[in-house]
Parts: sequence; C-alpha cells; structure tokens
Amino acid sequence: MFLVLCTGAASAQTCTTIRFAPGTSSGEVSGQVIENKPMCFTFESGAGQTARLQLSGSDNACFTIRDVVDCQDDYSFRTQSRAYEVGVFQLFAAAAYEQFTLRLSIR
Repeated sequence: MFLVLCTGAASAQTCTTIRFAPGTSSGEVSGQVIENKPMCFTFESGAGQTARLQLSGSDNACFTIRDVVDCQDDYSFRTQSRAYEVGVFQLFAAAAYEQFTLRLSIR
C-alpha cells in the first residue's frame, strides 16, 4: 500500500526529464526527498535497449519505475519504445531530507 501511495503522489506532480549530454548514453539528476514528498522523473527509450538506473547518496531512499518495478536502488531492464516515469521517495518515513543522485544509462 505504501508504494502505491508514493507512486500516485509522484504522478500528481510535474516530472523532470532526465537528459543526456550530446554523444553520451547516460545522465544524472540529483535532489532531496522527505516523507510524503517524492520526486518524479521521466525518460524515453527505444525498443530493445537496456536501461539501468542507479540511486546513490542515501540509505533511506529508493525509486519506482511505473509499471516496471518497485523500490529499488539499482535496476536494469529491456525497454519498450515509450516514456517511463520514475518516482524517488523515502523508504522509511523520516523528518530529515534524503539527498540522492539518480543515474540513468541506456545502451
């Protein structure tokens, strides 16, 4: 139930697109999350590519890829040709902000 609520909260806000510098196959975003205030990111990919997301900088945060996987800190998967939504949130409720960096690589 907790993960569903966090994913829904991430969907209600504006998502930031993860962008790659020209000629590269990866990009990073950073931020901070606190209880009930997840952050939302999006990326697009082609069919049959491999996407890998890695979350670092916090022991109390994880990401969910809508319709793919819940609460991970490192995950790879074969993509379809579509946009993906990634929510980053606190794993366990805490009053302090959790700093994080999310790295996306697509090959």
